[in-house]
Amino acid sequence: MATPAELYAAILADPDDLDLRRRYADAIEATDPDHAELIRIDLARSRPDRASALRYRRVIPRLAGPVAHLLVDWKVRNGLVELVTMTARAFVDHGAEVWAQLPVRHLTLVEAAGLMPEVAGVASLGRLVALDLSNNPIGDDGLAALAGSPYLGRLRWLGLANCGIGPAGAEALAASRNLPDLRYVELWGNPVEVTAKGVGQDIDGKPMWVEMPPLGRELDERYGPLPWLDIRWGWRLLGVARWDEV
Repeated sequence: MATPAELYAAILADPDDLDLRRRYADAIEATDPDHAELIRIDLARSRPDRASALRYRRVIPRLAGPVAHLLVDWKVRNGLVELVTMTARAFVDHGAEVWAQLPVRHLTLVEAAGLMPEVAGVASLGRLVALDLSNNPIGDDGLAALAGSPYLGRLRWLGLANCGIGPAGAEALAASRNLPDLRYVELWGNPVEVTAKGVGQDIDGKPMWVEMPPLGRELDERYGPLPWLDIRWGWRLLGVARWDEV
């Protein structure tokens, strides 16, 4: 039977394998029952009762362990720390250290302007399914640098809201062949309109019809079909998709 340390190492190597987390919960039941229960509740997507909520509050603050000081924030999903927020500088300098301790799948970066060429060169990007750069004024050059990264093969969700992205940046993203799994890009609040958008509001809150901006249509015809330019995203409420939905 695998030890807890061996199972945790396996989780770090394959964060998408939820069966490993079930086995890890069983393995730590005797030594850390609170965390074992948190994992099981999270995997079952159950609503914790009051007693379980108290256990949550005891467990969560310690789950980031020895790398907590490198994080701006972190969140637990599937019983372990999967979502982290870091400064771009901390990610460039210490990303590998954090990844060696936590099964990170979603990264939010802050203070990233001017650092995107360095960010794009960090191999730790290769584990991510979601990257949120929203509210970082990285501009077209920053997005072009990211699109040139060879470490984005698993990325499915990309947040670029309020990033100062124009037509050149949108085209760099569309032209990149480094993002084969990219399904959704959040681009609201930028000078350019690229992705499908809903118009009007039906009784259920969803749009009455959907329009594809001319640039989005042009890029999809030139470089696509590109899943993140699919018109179906415009039919969603507010046109927004969570990272764990794509």
